[in-house]
Amino acid sequence: MDQKTIFIASLGGQPQKVTFLLDLLLEHGETIDQVILVYISSYGRTQKAINLLKSEFSGDRYGGQVCRLSFYPLQSNRTDLVDIRTPEDVENTRQCIHQLLSGLKNEQHRVHIGLSGGRRIMSMITLAAAMQYLTPVDHLWHIHVPAAILEDSRDGKFMHAPKGSEIHLLPVPFVPWVAYFPGLSNLLNLSPREVGESEYVWLDAAERMRCDQVWQSLTRRQQEVLTGFAGGLSRKEIALQLHISVATVDSHRDNIIEQCRITWDDENGASFSAKFLERKFGSYLMGRNIHNQTD
Repeated sequence: MDQKTIFIASLGGQPQKVTFLLDLLLEHGETIDQVILVYISSYGRTQKAINLLKSEFSGDRYGGQVCRLSFYPLQSNRTDLVDIRTPEDVENTRQCIHQLLSGLKNEQHRVHIGLSGGRRIMSMITLAAAMQYLTPVDHLWHIHVPAAILEDSRDGKFMHAPKGSEIHLLPVPFVPWVAYFPGLSNLLNLSPREVGESEYVWLDAAERMRCDQVWQSLTRRQQEVLTGFAGGLSRKEIALQLHISVATVDSHRDNIIEQCRITWDDENGASFSAKFLERKFGSYLMGRNIHNQTD
């Protein structure tokens, strides 16, 4: 796979914020293969800003280096977002940015993100997504631009800062949580609404102890079957994944539920179902994965 270094820049009406930051990255010895502009297509002066940036990347080159400029308008159902004014707009923005970052990291590209342009909510959502998808080799950046230069360069009046302008490249601290704790991935893939509606719950100490007691009592194969139910898989999906018959899955499930009945001290066992296994052991195994990563 051809690994590249990608610079993602949120864009509003001030295109010089993109080039100021990009120039500083290049001065620091970074080789940027592609710049991706994330923007609201109908937002104010954005189209003029895009045109000014296009002129900076003539022939897919920037500053004498090969560098391609790409465009990533925020969308809802394949229609460009008009603005970010409602909770639905925020969720659509979240989905777009998550899709962009997950795609780049699945292709193992190195990522720099500039948080200096565009709507503030875009930067906030991008920062949250970075904690899920980025790794320790990736970076978030902001720039400090003196007020006089900020005013003189407004609307792209000049795209490159004069020498000695005291523009500073500022690293934005963040923790790439999923890179360190993969067990968080399933939860962080959910929207805030989905988290509230999901089967995942935070277990109290007593419930964790019960789950651990059941887990420790199972055979390795039963643990694999339980992991499948905890992940929301069906009987057939578990059988296919483990290369066993559905009848064997059912047999293991019955043994797991019997152990749950004993542990939770429920003589009838009527409350123990596949949904119960998903709800309780999904949270338990997520926490177990996180704990194991810290050992």
